[in-house]
Amino acid sequence: MTIVVGADGSVASRAAVEWSARRAQRTGDALVLVTVVDDGWGSLGESALVELRATAEERAEREVDVARRSAPEVDVRGIVAVGSPILTLAEASRDADLVVVGTHKVGYFHGRAMGSRSLQLAAVAASPSAVVPVTSWRGRSGVAVGVSEGSDSDEAVRFAIEEASRLDEPLVLLRAADGDDVHERALERAESIVDELAPDVQVDVRSTGGDAADALIAVSRRAVLTVTGRRAASRGFLPLGRTNSDLLMNLAGPVVVVPQVAVEAVLVGWAVA
Repeated sequence: MTIVVGADGSVASRAAVEWSARRAQRTGDALVLVTVVDDGWGSLGESALVELRATAEERAEREVDVARRSAPEVDVRGIVAVGSPILTLAEASRDADLVVVGTHKVGYFHGRAMGSRSLQLAAVAASPSAVVPVTSWRGRSGVAVGVSEGSDSDEAVRFAIEEASRLDEPLVLLRAADGDDVHERALERAESIVDELAPDVQVDVRSTGGDAADALIAVSRRAVLTVTGRRAASRGFLPLGRTNSDLLMNLAGPVVVVPQVAVEAVLVGWAVA
């Protein structure tokens, strides 16, 4: 089991490294810190790349030291790559159980935000992807997951159940408040998955009311972890959707986006800002 973390030495990245190290210490996963030299889509000269790579290798060593101090028993290694940070992490996610990045985007924002690298990665990662803000971890409780119609949220619910059971936290099922047949069936489906996988987990059902993104953002302020599902394409890029985009731009705690099915991230002609 492997957790891949994007590590660029920033404050947001450091939060992701430390969060991932603590998680790996609990789960026994190996930790791979990936530092990427952004080559500007091949526009940098050889001498510039050599200098940037040397700097990146020093930064990678520092981040490995940080992870080892946070979790001395975890197997940690650093990798330096040259290329697009998002494409590199998307490729690494194919062999990972979780890919993690930090974010400083915790302001109030709605609408299209495709310039955010955390959103871009969450949209294309083959594994579940975690986005970790710089925030306080005190006073948090519960693993929350949004429940949607059909099978769209099944993998997210399974992931949240596993996390709640492992952390000995209550599981919070968030559903739409209107109580129509579709949403009732979605809740029943989620509860049946809980009964199958972890019948002893404490379950708290909450009605979201109003906008789903606002409800997820609100619960992320107090939850240990907030989990959301993502429809996945078999090939190529599929947008996150407004709810997930708004959540990732305004999150107040760690959020994991879980693809409905395992996918191969294949990006053709898609420029990453």
